[in-house]
This record gives sequence, structure tokens and C-alpha cells, in this order.
Amino acid sequence: MELANRLGAGDKFAYKNSEEIFNELRVASKGGTANYYGITYEKIEKNMGVFWPCPDLDHPGTPRLWEDKKFPTPDGKAHFNPAPYRDPEEITDEKFPVIMTTGRVVSQYLSGTQTRRIGKLIDQYPEPLLEIHPKLAYQYGIKDRDLIRVVTRRGEAEFPAQLVETIREDTVFIPYHWGGSKSANQLTIGSLDPISKIPEFKVCACKLIPMGRKAPEASEAKAHESI
Repeated sequence: MELANRLGAGDKFAYKNSEEIFNELRVASKGGTANYYGITYEKIEKNMGVFWPCPDLDHPGTPRLWEDKKFPTPDGKAHFNPAPYRDPEEITDEKFPVIMTTGRVVSQYLSGTQTRRIGKLIDQYPEPLLEIHPKLAYQYGIKDRDLIRVVTRRGEAEFPAQLVETIREDTVFIPYHWGGSKSANQLTIGSLDPISKIPEFKVCACKLIPMGRKAPEASEAKAHESI
């Protein structure tokens, strides 16, 4: 609302409380797949939550989608839509032989601008780690907490190694919740999916350069950055 006021459009966002905003969402979603129209604050409080779609006020909500096995298709059946496989935009080669992927860790959320303000969550996962399978780590002589420089065609950054068996042997994983010199997205590729136009952040090619020393503990690294 404050942003709308500054842009001269405050009259279009003249809400008195969050319930009024939710009621606009109810109207806007009416008739859609995620239909909120039958959900009200009072109904949410009374039922300890209501699942969409909920098309009218007398509807109880839909905890499990498609349980009635009726689908909005001409024959009423669900249909698989297979898509032909194609390689990612960037595949591994001799110069960049390792697949890099990014994602979340359980204690952090998206860019981390909210969760990295909370001490207990920071304690759980204070810095981005390079997850690597022990077999791939052995090829490079990498051990836990070794500092590794990850290089792609876009940039490079350094991360402490964490050996885990829950990852593919040809792939490394870096969480993307941190910015600046710890940003995984400075390494990812900006190629777009031809249909959805979503960036192909989840796979690119990289090379690993062990720095020959242990990474400082997260608390030490933070103190160094503040200096």
C-alpha cells in the first residue's frame, strides 16, 4: 500500500486490513483451479484451516484434489503429457566436467532475507556448503571443510566442502540462500525453458579447484567479512 501511494495509485489499494486483501483474492480466484471464493477468515478459524478449491460458502473445502476421479477434460479422465527429453543448455565437457545444481536447505528460505535474520536458523546452517559425493571428492583429494573454488563460464566462488552420500557422484550442490561472494546464482546459467520461460538455474557445468586449505569456520568468516 505504501508503494502504491508513492506511485500515485493509493486509491486502488485502499485496504483497511489484511482481511480485505484476502477477500479480493477470493473474488479474483472465483472459477479458477485454486478457487478461494468459499473461504473466509471466520471459516478458517472455525475449521482450523480450509483447503482450496472451495467454490462457495457452503463448500467444506477439498483436502485431497481429484479424489472423485473427475477431471476437467473432454472424457473426464486424467492424461499424461509426455515431453521429449533434451539435453540442458550446458553439458559437461573436459574443461567443465562436473554438474552443478542449486536448491534449498531445510532451515533457510529462498534468498534468506527473512530466515538469515533468525539466530537459531543461522546456527543450523550458517553458510553455503558445497555438497559432494565421497567418490567424487576422492578423485580431487577433497575432505570435509576443504575450501573449494567452483568455476563456471559465468563466474567463480569459494565454498567449504561437505561430503554426503545423498547426491549423485557426478554432481555438486550449492544452496542459493546467500548473496555477494557466496551467491550460487553468480555461477548458474540464464538459459530459458522454451515453453515456460523459467531460467535453467538447476543445471550447469563447472570445474572444481581445491584451494589446498581448510575453510574458516562460519563465525570466523563472518567476522572477517565485517572487518
